[in-house]
Amino acid sequence: MPRKPRSKSPTGYFHVTLRGNGGQLLFDDAEDRIALLQILDAILPKHNIELIAWCLMGNHIHLLIDDPDDRKSDAMHAIAVSYAGRYNARTGHIGHVFQERFWDSPIKSEEYLLEAIRYIHLNPQKAGLAAYHEYPWSSHREYLMSARSRPHVTGSVVDILFPTPRSYLQLMESAPSLPYRPSATAKVREEDLCEFGTAIVQSVAGCAPTELKSISKALRNEAILALRKEGLTIKQVQLLTGLGTWIIKNAA
Repeated sequence: MPRKPRSKSPTGYFHVTLRGNGGQLLFDDAEDRIALLQILDAILPKHNIELIAWCLMGNHIHLLIDDPDDRKSDAMHAIAVSYAGRYNARTGHIGHVFQERFWDSPIKSEEYLLEAIRYIHLNPQKAGLAAYHEYPWSSHREYLMSARSRPHVTGSVVDILFPTPRSYLQLMESAPSLPYRPSATAKVREEDLCEFGTAIVQSVAGCAPTELKSISKALRNEAILALRKEGLTIKQVQLLTGLGTWIIKNAA
């Protein structure tokens, strides 16, 4: 089956995720994480890609990039090959370290760019690893530095979005302005269903998901269609709202 072509971004910004092959851990220690960051520092500029935000988790990494020339595929391949060669030589591991195909999601607007930054920096907190401001392997602390002092973040847009560290912290401490998850085509994970689905229903219908039964049919259907458009399955909409399958399938 042929692969789907990658989506284009109207802004040039992309949220990229690289995952360990078969869910394997990517890092054995801090030395591995430092090596990956050094590889990013070396390879991204060669492809005219700026790094806006990053977070290294156990079995995956998040990168928010500015890719005006659409060269991310070559860049991610080079990063994966370089890190895998080092990792395999050091550990004796044989085979792929990363999944063969990386995942990317185009950032549609400045609002989505802000939410992507928040999402990436909050990732370790949502995973229960540490509070976002205490986690050492993300670009959060770089956002509190001057542009010249940042070791890895090169995106000039950071200083446009956040003229001061306080303006960045205000974003992190405020409620999301719109629902955000990395892809509109991937399925919503069960652990994200309640938070993500509730935000969508609130923004469309102004009520909780379970209250859709008691509002007008037109508004209810609008909320259902919004949930489906954002990737929720019929079963997930049913679990979230308590609505029947027939109502969900026939929303129009």
